[in-house]
Amino acid sequence: MKSQANAFKTHLMTGISYVLPVIIAGSLVVALAKIISFAAGYTDLSQFAEASGFLHYIYLFEQVGWTAIGLLNLVLGGYIAFSIGGRPALAAGLVGGALASSTNAGFIGAVVAGFFAGWLTNWVKKRIVISGSLASAVPLIILPLITVGAIGILMALVLGGPLGWINTSLLNWITEMTQSNVNNVVLALVLGAMIAFDMGGPVNKAAWMAGNALLMSGIYLPAILVNIAICIPPLGYGIATLLKRKNFSPELLESGKGSLVMGIIGITEGAIPFTLKSPLKLIPLNVVAGAAGAATAVLLGVHEIMPPVGGVYGFFTVGSSWAYLAGILVGAFIIGIGSNLLVNFRDDKELETKQADKQKEELDELDISFD
Repeated sequence: MKSQANAFKTHLMTGISYVLPVIIAGSLVVALAKIISFAAGYTDLSQFAEASGFLHYIYLFEQVGWTAIGLLNLVLGGYIAFSIGGRPALAAGLVGGALASSTNAGFIGAVVAGFFAGWLTNWVKKRIVISGSLASAVPLIILPLITVGAIGILMALVLGGPLGWINTSLLNWITEMTQSNVNNVVLALVLGAMIAFDMGGPVNKAAWMAGNALLMSGIYLPAILVNIAICIPPLGYGIATLLKRKNFSPELLESGKGSLVMGIIGITEGAIPFTLKSPLKLIPLNVVAGAAGAATAVLLGVHEIMPPVGGVYGFFTVGSSWAYLAGILVGAFIIGIGSNLLVNFRDDKELETKQADKQKEELDELDISFD
């Protein structure tokens, strides 16, 4: 059972890892187009869809970004299937992901389609074996016909409707939830805690994926909260090395420089070397910091105005930019101060050995003997 759960997690994480650059690229393109349109005095570029001139091309540029974001379900379904069944499963997974979008089954439908396509491909490969001159027909003709046909029937005729209803109901519920500041705080606490919990692991990626799946549906606040929380752990440990350098080994002091950069960019993995020094103490601290930082931003009035860009520099894509930055700093300083109070990051044995070696060298230079 445990091995099956691990396999499920591995395949899901593979799909998400392929989705990451697609969503990030699309969000950057849309955000850049929005910034240009705001600078020109327009909040909506759709009025330039049939026009001519500079803003028409900016509108077309924005559509490129939305096209990339719209590939989320297709890429997710395709590469979950690819992780399970290899290249032969890719076609069925891509078709299943595309049908998840067209039936409004969304992220949930893409995941279901990807797993079904991968498992079905493996099942067919084991049971249909043709030798001789017709062997090449299996991967090129027979396998795609069965798998793509089956995934089409599953998504278009069986699961598309129910999953579409679930997805629509979920989106409506979240939309209503985000109308209340109290609910937004709860959402911030949950997403912030999940992002900071395992720093790039399955819980982190589940929160990231939820935020970006909602972004594709025009709900940007969860993605903003995720982007805030992502910066907090690495930035926090980078700040910790600046606040109390003597509390860190030379290796971690050097890692602190990279952690600051990763925090600014928004890569939570930068916090891993520090957290591993004392996971039982530092994981709860990370969770508190991620939740507190995201909730602080909500309480200070952060709000959506366009598809948000990740990283500290993403403040220009959100309403109340100062609230966005304040949320990141609050969470980062919770880690920066708290980690120094809770954990000794020095390698004391290594330090003692180095000091003993240094003393021995000094004694040797003085030609002192204890005989």
